[in-house]
Amino acid sequence: MVVNYEFLGTDPIENVITCMHFAVDKVVYFGYAQTIETQRNCTEQYLKEVCGVKEVDFFPVSPLDLQSVLITMRTEIDYEMTLGSQIYFDITGGESLILVAFGMLSGEFNAPMHMYDIPEDRLIELEEGAFGSISREVRRQYVPWDVDRFIQLHGGEINYYLHKEFKNDADGEFEADIPRLWDLANQYSEYWNLLSHFFRSTLVPDENLEVRNSASNVLQALASPFTKALTPATLNRFLDSLAAEGLILDLQHSDGKYHFRFKSQEVKNCLWESGSILELMVYRNESREADVCRMGLHLDWDGIVHTEPGIDVLNEIDVFSMQGNIPSFISCKTGKMGPQQTLHALYELDTIAGRFGGKYSRKVLVTTHQITGVYLERAEEMGIEVRTEP
Repeated sequence: MVVNYEFLGTDPIENVITCMHFAVDKVVYFGYAQTIETQRNCTEQYLKEVCGVKEVDFFPVSPLDLQSVLITMRTEIDYEMTLGSQIYFDITGGESLILVAFGMLSGEFNAPMHMYDIPEDRLIELEEGAFGSISREVRRQYVPWDVDRFIQLHGGEINYYLHKEFKNDADGEFEADIPRLWDLANQYSEYWNLLSHFFRSTLVPDENLEVRNSASNVLQALASPFTKALTPATLNRFLDSLAAEGLILDLQHSDGKYHFRFKSQEVKNCLWESGSILELMVYRNESREADVCRMGLHLDWDGIVHTEPGIDVLNEIDVFSMQGNIPSFISCKTGKMGPQQTLHALYELDTIAGRFGGKYSRKVLVTTHQITGVYLERAEEMGIEVRTEP
């Protein structure tokens, strides 16, 4: 039996990385009681269901008493040695006291030690004086990261009840419409959020995606406090631009009426939700480099999805990707943000990435209007990359 001994850390990637690369029969974790309480269920489930590990054991150790740590570890290692197991020490992410204990016991049992460089996805073996080597003696396997399993490993769940279908991979026709919508979003960037609000509130289609409204109703809606910066001339120019790109059909804004038909449900959704077109463009670009990429994920914090509103603690991440072992959490913001909106966007992104990605996560805020000064400095302090598109 192949047995991997390791320290149970707070970053889930470190706890499973060896078993994603090698066919291990049993994993024995030594860790602090609080960490075992929070990490045990998700770690054990992932190892057994995804990595094919047969047995998983957890043993609490003292954070202060080296001798008691050595006694606990030595007892468990002695037991496996009497059974004739192949034993290996994994010190990925280990903390000082347990690292010392592993080092001492490695020499005592002539057991090989190794660790993983997570960002580089590289095995580092520390086998001087040891009888064996995990890379030479244990069958290799490759377990690719799966988005749903990754979130579950971190104690969460993706809530698909709230997922919007148009935020899946686009089909051929809509795929061709995305850059057209993006060009118009940039051309009308000053009004984009206002236009989106106006479409949702006033230019509402029927089941055939047709919009019919009177000029008097449209003018009255344009005069409201929220949309008064949007003039009839700007609205008409925007509608003409949509029609010229084939994104709306049968346009008429004369003779006292407004009439047109959205080309597709996806086009309508992008016009109704101002941030969607930026998310789609970021998703397209990220997908070219990432191993896996998803858009519009609603992340449930406790891993139990309820259908009743208001019960779950949820956050939406606009774009999520994995490249190697590195998860990327990308938040997309259109329009000019005030000071409080900017700070909220930064802290929300930092919180989500910390909760579901840990210390290896990449955090990116993509905006259509630059943020500067103290807010850019704050983003740098939080390890958040800020990009302005286009």
